[in-house]
Amino acid sequence: MMKVNDFQKYEITLLISYEDYFSLIYDTKYLLEARLGPNRTFIAKKAMYGNSRKKAVQKAVQWFWKDFKGVLGPANKIMTINDPFNEVVYDEDFACNDLNNKYLDDQTIIRVIGQAEGDLVRDDSEGSANHPANSLKRIKRRRKENKQIAPRLFQSPAGLLFYKSTVPIAGKAARSKTRLVKLSSKNLDKALREVSRRGLNKFEGFDEKKQNNTRSSSRLSQQAA
Repeated sequence: MMKVNDFQKYEITLLISYEDYFSLIYDTKYLLEARLGPNRTFIAKKAMYGNSRKKAVQKAVQWFWKDFKGVLGPANKIMTINDPFNEVVYDEDFACNDLNNKYLDDQTIIRVIGQAEGDLVRDDSEGSANHPANSLKRIKRRRKENKQIAPRLFQSPAGLLFYKSTVPIAGKAARSKTRLVKLSSKNLDKALREVSRRGLNKFEGFDEKKQNNTRSSSRLSQQAA
């Protein structure tokens, strides 16, 4: 029985191979609405209702496995669900594995890939029974490096400024480490003043001074010998 709040109608499409369709018949499962289409593929459509596409997808997957019990293989291989209300929209938080963004039809895939402007492509991976492939996947991009704009000062691709600060290691003679410290300043002049004000440069040359002291001590020892 349809719930009162499940008022939105979605359409499931199944593309079933000729052989698999008759496997259903042998298993006494029938899709009376299926029609033979191109390439000896049966096409079946079914209405599914939900208060959102995500809910409709969840119900569709449950229906698929309950009715066919794996006879047709993984759902993502043959089942798609349309997006009549344009609920699948690309943004920075777009998650390919979210149910709302899975089992997409071709029309929706093309639209969302266009919105992503190169960040998404079709997911053609095989997947597995427990981890079916998604409809879309992100393209791995080369990581953008920080740009050095002054000695020890770097700017990120997003425009943030960082200072490469030296910090001595406690208990370690002539040893130190460096770390990038985020600055609140937005331009170079203010960044230099912030570095001085916060004392981020107080250990500049620490390693060099230690090395000079070590070399001096070594020379004195050699002279004394």
